[in-house]
Amino acid sequence: MSGALIGYGLTCLALWGVLALHVASLLTFALTWAAVCAISWALGRARVPLVALPPWGKAEARALVLLLLIVPAVFVFPYKNLGAQDAQGNRYYRAYFTADFIWHTALTAELTKYDMPPINPYLGDRTIQYYWTYFLVPAVIAQEGPAGLKDVELALKVNALCSSILFLAALIIATWSASLSVLGTALAIVLGVLAVSAEGVYMMWDLVERGRSLTFLRYFNIDAISAWKFSGLRVDSLVRSMWYNPQHSMSAALGLIAMPVAGAAGVTAPLGAIALTGLALALATTFNPLIGGLFSLIYGAVIVADTLRTRQWRTLLRHALAAVIVGAAVTWCITNDMVEGAAGVVLYGFGGLARNSPIATLALSLGLLFIPALLALWPPTRLQRQTWPCVAGMILGLLVFYFVRISRDEAYIGFRAGQLLQVTLPGLAAVFFARLGQWSRALATAVAALLIAIGLPTTVIDEFNAQDIKNREMGPGFRWTIMLTPEEQEAYRWLRTQTPTKALVEMDPVAHGRETWSQLPTFAWRRMAAAKPISLMAVPDYELRTRLAHAIYADTNPEAAARTARQLRIAYLFVGPDEERAHTPEALAKFNRRPDLFRLAFSNSRTRIYEVIQH
Repeated sequence: MSGALIGYGLTCLALWGVLALHVASLLTFALTWAAVCAISWALGRARVPLVALPPWGKAEARALVLLLLIVPAVFVFPYKNLGAQDAQGNRYYRAYFTADFIWHTALTAELTKYDMPPINPYLGDRTIQYYWTYFLVPAVIAQEGPAGLKDVELALKVNALCSSILFLAALIIATWSASLSVLGTALAIVLGVLAVSAEGVYMMWDLVERGRSLTFLRYFNIDAISAWKFSGLRVDSLVRSMWYNPQHSMSAALGLIAMPVAGAAGVTAPLGAIALTGLALALATTFNPLIGGLFSLIYGAVIVADTLRTRQWRTLLRHALAAVIVGAAVTWCITNDMVEGAAGVVLYGFGGLARNSPIATLALSLGLLFIPALLALWPPTRLQRQTWPCVAGMILGLLVFYFVRISRDEAYIGFRAGQLLQVTLPGLAAVFFARLGQWSRALATAVAALLIAIGLPTTVIDEFNAQDIKNREMGPGFRWTIMLTPEEQEAYRWLRTQTPTKALVEMDPVAHGRETWSQLPTFAWRRMAAAKPISLMAVPDYELRTRLAHAIYADTNPEAAARTARQLRIAYLFVGPDEERAHTPEALAKFNRRPDLFRLAFSNSRTRIYEVIQH
């Protein structure tokens, strides 16, 4: 498992190296990947384990395989209907895939252009200040792979499924390493992955209390009731992390590799284990600097605590190697413009959304997992060193959840802190179930079953809603399902095949709003000069340029519109149903009246595309 995770991370860096050297081709990608594999194989052939864990027997292997079946079980229906096509050729995308998968498609399509650092597809002359490492593999596969895989969406789907299996395997092994119990691990994983939240039961009770049908559950973001009802921080389940944010999950999976090393070996870990741990944490940092940094803090805290216990101060210095490797990863992220400006918007202190019903929101989102985890802490004298990473993760997760936020996106830090809690608390929950199981396996199973029965409705409702592309009604500011008509698909296909790869193509960002905000970068694979990307941190330029782009469509003066389009270096203007609804016929007629400024390049019954004549 750790080899596969580190191998994926090293593969991403190898692909980046090819792109950074501007020698991209199928041959150079293949040769570089083969070289990384050969070097990794040669360095990884240790005769003895770097860190000795208890023997892994048939019961552990059987539990691992059975628990891994959770991944295909939760993926099958939502991903089957993701971009599904009906008999008329319409394609459908369910919220909240429109906020994440749609954006990931745009980012991956941008990476296929092989610019390094990559360009922001929503601000076409700037680099993308986002951690894009995870998406290099699907991008290269979509660009260089065989015909059956030359599809960005398919590459992303397959990658998400496989990476989620690795993520869950890492979580299972880290949980087992903390408890050394098959029963405890199995119960804790099922609870932590499938039944951590009571939000589903809460909304069912709320609807019944108000005399409303349970069918209204279709119209709720069920895993965000803590935000909808209490205006507090919300925590996405691990299932959602696998569906929507596999890049974050892979970062967490790489970070989890460090936990058994810190717990089992502590400060006396051999140099090889320290180097391997540093590499895993560094790769986690390249996938998501925040998550990689949090796991690095967990590792460091456990090592320092073990040093205080054993007084082996000289041995502590060896762990500086891991810090140096992580520091190199941070430098790499900065060099590649991934974290520009992030530090300037971080706020500390108890404020923002965290102040709104702080106990109720956390209890509703994670209380079912906190109950056994907190019970495992008593008595403290019984906690073995292998549980220390879980304790450190719980403390750090709570501190970050309540006392750190980003001014431009107050919910983001809560999401990531919640994910940290969900991958560290199962180890403690497994300890509790293991202890209880020593008295009575039936009692341990019964307690877990009760907690799972309370939490499972949230996941069942979320699973149903995630695949429900028949719900075409309005949600809170957006439609629950977005439809892509055959005419729109034809227009996007024309842009992909008939326009320069790096051309700037514009639609009206105001008219498209939160529903279809990423249509051109996602489906036409073309950059925009101005947009309002709801999945990226808000910066002033998005709003400033959006007003300029909106004026191109709203202005009745064709000369002014053309002047603004040239100012933004726009090559093509897209006019679809959203633009038709948002603007008067007179405003849009200017494009046809002045063929010397706007040449009609494509049209069908629902869309028109104009080339901006450059003078």
